[in-house]
Amino acid sequence: MLPVFFVFIMPYNYIVLYYYNLKRLQFVKYLFLIFFIFVISCSIETFEREEIVIVKSNQIKKNNEAEIINEKEKTNNKKIISTVEKDNNTSKKSVSTVEKDNNISKKIIEVPKPMEKMEQDKLTEKEAYDVSFNEIIKIGILLPFSGKNKKLGRSISNALEMALFETKSENIELIFKDSGDDLDSATKASKELEKAGAAIIIGPVFSFQASEIRKIIREDIPIFSFTNDESVKSKGLWSLGFSPKQQIETIFQEMINHSVSTISIIVPENIYGDIILQASRKESILKNIKINQIYRYNKKARDFSDFSKYLNKDNSLVNEGLLIIASGKQLKEISSRAQYRGFNPKETKYFGISGWNDAEILGEPSLLGGHFVAPQQLSYETFVSRYFKLYDMVPNEISGLGYDILALLSIGLKNSHNTQELLKFLTNPVGFNGIFGLFKVSSQGDFYRKFIPYEVMERNFVKKYR
Repeated sequence: MLPVFFVFIMPYNYIVLYYYNLKRLQFVKYLFLIFFIFVISCSIETFEREEIVIVKSNQIKKNNEAEIINEKEKTNNKKIISTVEKDNNTSKKSVSTVEKDNNISKKIIEVPKPMEKMEQDKLTEKEAYDVSFNEIIKIGILLPFSGKNKKLGRSISNALEMALFETKSENIELIFKDSGDDLDSATKASKELEKAGAAIIIGPVFSFQASEIRKIIREDIPIFSFTNDESVKSKGLWSLGFSPKQQIETIFQEMINHSVSTISIIVPENIYGDIILQASRKESILKNIKINQIYRYNKKARDFSDFSKYLNKDNSLVNEGLLIIASGKQLKEISSRAQYRGFNPKETKYFGISGWNDAEILGEPSLLGGHFVAPQQLSYETFVSRYFKLYDMVPNEISGLGYDILALLSIGLKNSHNTQELLKFLTNPVGFNGIFGLFKVSSQGDFYRKFIPYEVMERNFVKKYR
C-alpha cells in the first residue's frame, strides 16, 4: 500500500507546487506588464516636451533676417527732417525726411510669445486712440507770453511759425494761448484749447503745469511739453527737453573713454541736481567709476567764496575726473575756484553736460581741454542763421525743440487720418533726424536723443568722434 500511496502523493505534491509557481509567474508577468506601460507613458511625455523646447538655430536666423528685411522695406522710402537754406532774396523752404541711423537703430526685432502677443493686442485695443482728424487740424500752443519767461515764449512761438512756413503745412492751424508762470493760467488756457477743438497740444514749458494739464483734458489729445523732467512723462504726455539721465549716461561713457575711474561731482542743490546725482550713482556702479566727493551749491548764489572753502578738503583722495553741472558765469567761477582748491585740470579732467554748450565759457583757462556732451550742433547752427534772418534775434535753444516737433507733426499729419495713425508714425523705432540730430519717440512718453561728446578749445568746441 505504501508504494501505491507514495505514487499518488508525489504527483499531487508536484502538481500543487507547479500550480503555486505558475501563479507566481503570472503575478510577475502582470507586474512586468504594468511597469512596461508606465515606462512607455513616461517616455512619450518626455518626447513631447522636448519637441516644444528644441528650436533649430538656423530657423531663428532665417526668421530674424526676414523681419529685418521687412523693417527695411517699411522704412526705406520714408524721409528725415532736414532744412535747406537759400539766399536772402529767395524764400526759405525745408525738405522733410526720415533717416535711419546705422550705428544706433540696427537691432533684431524680438517676436513676442503667443500669450504675450495676445496681451499686447488687448492692451492696444484698450488704450489706442482713434480720433479722426478734420481737414484743418488745430494744434494748441501753450507758452508763457506773460511773466518773467515771456521772452522764452516768444522765441518758441517764432520757431513754431517758422516750422509751419518752411514745411508748407496748409492743413494745420496754430492756436496760441498764454500759459503764464503759474498753474491756474496754464490749466485755464488748456481747457480753452480743448474747447476750441485742438487735436494736439504743444507746451507748456514747465513740468508742474504739464502733469496737471494731462489730468484735466481729454486723454485722446497728445501733449508735447518742453520740460526735461522725465518724471512727468506718461502715455499721451511727452517731455521734449534734453534728458539729464541720458546726458549723464553719455558723459560717464566719455569718462571710460578717457580711462577715468575716480571722480568728484559738483551739482546744484535743487531737484535737477537730485536727478543728476541719482543718475550718476547708477552709472558709477554700472561703469565701475568711484565717486569720491559730492559738492552742492545754491543755484541762485552770486558769490561762491564760501562754497570754495570746502572744495577738496581731503587732499588724500585722488580725483581723475571732476563733473561740474553748471553753465555760463556760474560754471566759469566754479571751475576756476575748483582749480584754485586743488583740482588741477592738467591732472584732473573736467567733464560736463549740455549746460557747457555756451560760447560764454570760452577763454576760461580751467575749462580748456574739458569734455562735455550736447546734442548735435551743425543743423542747429543753420537753424539759428535762418531764425536770425527772419526775426533779427538769436533764438533760445529750446526753440529748436519746438521747431523739431512741429516739423515732425506736419509730416505725420499729411499721411494720418486719426490720432492712432499719427502716433504710429511718431513712434517709428527707426527714429528721426532733426535740428539736434537723432531722436526717437516712444508711446509711453519717452524721448530718446543721441548726445555727442565735445572738447573745449580756446575759441570753439570741437566734436569728438568715437
